[in-house]
Amino acid sequence: MADATSAHASGELTPASSMVSRILLALLLLPCIASALSLRTRNTEPALKVTGDRPALVFESYLADSSHLTAESKPVISEEFYFRNQGQSVVRITELKPSCGCLSPTISSREIPPGETGRITLPIRTANEPAGLREYLLTVQYEDPKPREVTLTWKLRLPEKKLLIEPRVLMVIGESSPTTEYSVTISDFRQGKAQKPLQILDITAAPEFIQAKLASQSAGDELSQTRLDVRFTADVPPGQHRGLITIMTDDADYPAIQIPVVTGRPEKSERKSVHVTPEMGRVVVQRTQVLSSAGTDIRVKVPAAWTLERTTAWPPQLVAATAKTPSAGDEIEADYVTEIGLRELPAEGIFQGLILLHFREGDQPRLVSVPLSLVWL
Repeated sequence: MADATSAHASGELTPASSMVSRILLALLLLPCIASALSLRTRNTEPALKVTGDRPALVFESYLADSSHLTAESKPVISEEFYFRNQGQSVVRITELKPSCGCLSPTISSREIPPGETGRITLPIRTANEPAGLREYLLTVQYEDPKPREVTLTWKLRLPEKKLLIEPRVLMVIGESSPTTEYSVTISDFRQGKAQKPLQILDITAAPEFIQAKLASQSAGDELSQTRLDVRFTADVPPGQHRGLITIMTDDADYPAIQIPVVTGRPEKSERKSVHVTPEMGRVVVQRTQVLSSAGTDIRVKVPAAWTLERTTAWPPQLVAATAKTPSAGDEIEADYVTEIGLRELPAEGIFQGLILLHFREGDQPRLVSVPLSLVWL
């Protein structure tokens, strides 16, 4: 007993009390150790990166939705999308890509300085479009200076058909026989027109191997109908081709009715060696300054063995000049560029055209056809 009292008085720790002290010290140090480990872990993580890489082109609306209303029945219906350049550099619009050939987009300017605004107008030709709820897309490609793209959507409800064209596109895939006739029917449901068929002034077709003529017309209580017979001559070049049938009328609402044509089948070698950019060209028609009208350049890559003979265009008011671009010694492919303009105004109602590049490979004729959209300003 005296020894224990003496040890306590002198400050010496027994084994039991020493263990208790160590446990208390560890508990006191535990928060500090955890904090140190946490700081060490956080310091090994990468720093938070803040980026200002935002698209410069900002639209007032990316969706135009008027599907709750039925659109007015007329040949062309338009929608507009407004935008602003909120970046620090000039925005350059590189391409407008519509989801349907019935759309003819235009833009107020291809170059938009910082802080400036602009407008995209999206007209739709309704003659070949079915009635009911429809959705159309427009992809806008631009540089700010980084390449970017944005998609605009237009939803609308088209009215019941006043003029119905069947088929909307005449497609004859594979070999076409000169003895086979294909029909196109135009049904007119407009009030007061059922008893009187359309007055046809002229029918033209391009390329030359497409032949179209008036077959019959009829009238009734609810509608009148006009039927065309279409044939393909024996000299259709190998490959797949685009064509166009145009019917001129005396009707104020539909002065021109156009039916696209697709015929033939791409050859295996043609799929790899023929490239057209863009797939559909565009011509901006300036009503007041027709000679200022201009179109997109059409770039065509074909086998080097093909020789260009001539370039033709429809409508005949188009001017098309094709030149072979300098080659860097490529003996496999050749590049051509076609510039497009207008010498005079086409007839009202002409919204589609065609560029035809006539080649020859030895004794074999070759053809590259490029559809055009005519946008009237």
